Amino acid sequence: MAPMTDKEGELPEQSLHNAVVGWDADHGPAALIDAACEALIGGLDSPALRELAGASAKDSSWDIRELAFAALDELRIPRPGAVPVGHVVAAGGGVARRSGVNSLRLEVAPFPREARDGFQVLVHVDGIEMTARAAGLGMDPYKVFVPDSRLAATTEPRTVPIARCTCGVYGCGSTDVTIVRDDDVVHWDWSIEVPMDRGVTFDTAQYDSELARLAADHSWETPVRTAGRLVLTGVDRERLRSYGLSLGWVSNSYPDPELFQVSLQIGNDYQVFLDTPWRGRDPEELAREVCATVARPLREWDATWYANKPALTAPPAIAEPSWRRRRF
Repeated sequence: MAPMTDKEGELPEQSLHNAVVGWDADHGPAALIDAACEALIGGLDSPALRELAGASAKDSSWDIRELAFAALDELRIPRPGAVPVGHVVAAGGGVARRSGVNSLRLEVAPFPREARDGFQVLVHVDGIEMTARAAGLGMDPYKVFVPDSRLAATTEPRTVPIARCTCGVYGCGSTDVTIVRDDDVVHWDWSIEVPMDRGVTFDTAQYDSELARLAADHSWETPVRTAGRLVLTGVDRERLRSYGLSLGWVSNSYPDPELFQVSLQIGNDYQVFLDTPWRGRDPEELAREVCATVARPLREWDATWYANKPALTAPPAIAEPSWRRRRF
């Protein structure tokens, strides 16, 4: 799906910048030539811009690209990648702090197809859902705000995944957002598969309130999701790190939904699994048992291990004699 555009009221400097950023050499020079013509009509002028506007669609794409860059330089318009997070191209060139304030609403929804325990975080900007327009599917709630919100805004820009392919895999299709807190506003700038050709800016109070509301809303959770949240927030991660372990995923076992399963990682080499039977218990009771199990010495774990690499045939170094190899 093509990114959303809103050229009404957009500066010709910004429109030209966007055209160069979004240009693909495989599609030929016509788009850049058209953008140069529109820029001239919009009141911009420079020798390279005039030459670009008069170029032929049969010219070399790379020659056209160099003309476009020359036009940007002559007009003091930043080249692709040179506009800081939260800024836009200014009138007369250079950049200016983005001042427009958008609205944000976050929503947890099931996958748009039959899938056990499949959920996604939908992102609504000014009432329009963005993840479907981006890579296609929102990120899993555990990847967004459990145990802590990845969307929390700080004065140091950071980039986090916001959407994934409709197959459910981030990387097959991906959309990231770079987030930065800038005094009274929070800026988002999209990257990879973008849902719109401009960044968005939120009032900090509204932004922080929406993140807090989402984190406190557990109405969407199934029992296994409640148990998973409680495990992810309650497990002793420092203890796991002391063994070289990190949390992977938490869910019911695929072949046996009566078993709640925790997957632990040892780098990229091994997975360690802890299975806990439900036995009719509620999520809170089950989560307490899982966290208590993790707190015990490794020799008391009823664990299985799996080597991610075929060449690894021996158990991981931390494995106790009682641990068993898992086969799929």
